[in-house]
Amino acid sequence: MKRGGFLLVMLGAFFLTMAPLTRFYIADRVIAAPLDFGENLTLAAEEASYYDVIRNKVRSGVELKASLNLGGDIKSSDDDLMVANGILELYSGKSLISLNEFRMAFDRRTGLLKNAKGSGVDRNTEITQTGYWMMLPIGNVQKETYQLFDLITGRTWPARFTGVEEVAGISAYRFEQHVEPTLVAHSKNKVAPSVVGLPDKAKPGKIDRYYESTNTLWVDPRTGMPIKLRQNVNSTLRTADGHEGVFVEADLVLDDKGVQALAKASAGYADTISMLRTTLPGVSLAVGLVLLAVGGVLSLLAGGRRRRGPKHGREVEQVPAGSNPYLAGNAQSK
Repeated sequence: MKRGGFLLVMLGAFFLTMAPLTRFYIADRVIAAPLDFGENLTLAAEEASYYDVIRNKVRSGVELKASLNLGGDIKSSDDDLMVANGILELYSGKSLISLNEFRMAFDRRTGLLKNAKGSGVDRNTEITQTGYWMMLPIGNVQKETYQLFDLITGRTWPARFTGVEEVAGISAYRFEQHVEPTLVAHSKNKVAPSVVGLPDKAKPGKIDRYYESTNTLWVDPRTGMPIKLRQNVNSTLRTADGHEGVFVEADLVLDDKGVQALAKASAGYADTISMLRTTLPGVSLAVGLVLLAVGGVLSLLAGGRRRRGPKHGREVEQVPAGSNPYLAGNAQSK
């Protein structure tokens, strides 16, 4: 019994040691972005405006949609790095307005962008990708300002925490990022003078395209994953002397189908994180305490029995001092 108690005490100590080890060491190394992470999302804007290149005029009151297709490149990823390829398209009906291709690499445990080989936007590998993009610190989102990378401008802009909102049953952290007007392209085609606010007879010179937007992300703080997206875009065409007109003016919001899909994926990931950070350490702690208590009791019982000594054989009749039962018997027989 003593040996069994000792073994239980040792097992209890082991589980008690594993509880904090699992919570503060193993969990942080196991929790990581999945290699096959991928999403197909659609954002829509009603009553939007955009410059129609074919008709050479601005169209207003139309619906615009943005399609974001993102897929993990498993072959190029490893234990520390997740590599993903994506396409961002903006279109009206069947008319394509803009298209951006990109390749990004993320630290699987922090979510930070890494400039891995081949990373780039629209095949421009000289763009330095820094900060975060879409996914914030994995399983550790705080109510603070984060630096988010913007695909269109190829720069990092601050995203400030602005509150908590209930989204698809999740208490999400809302972050807002303002991308200031930035030169992003030169128009290859001449635009109608009226597009940039000039008389019809005027001849506009060089036309540049500027991009500005206010981006809002609703993030699940348990995972760092976004569950809702909004992009209020104000992209303009400008002449060298400051005349400007609309290129894209749209308030794009992720549709309900996309919100539900992201929320479901995040909830599943949150369960995994909770199991590693809370459930397993808690079970390990409870099992350790039980084993330690049972082992201690068994060891105490075994020690007590040894001190009292074993009881065996029949009881011996006590004889008064100085008497001999055999002699007494003989004397009586005489």
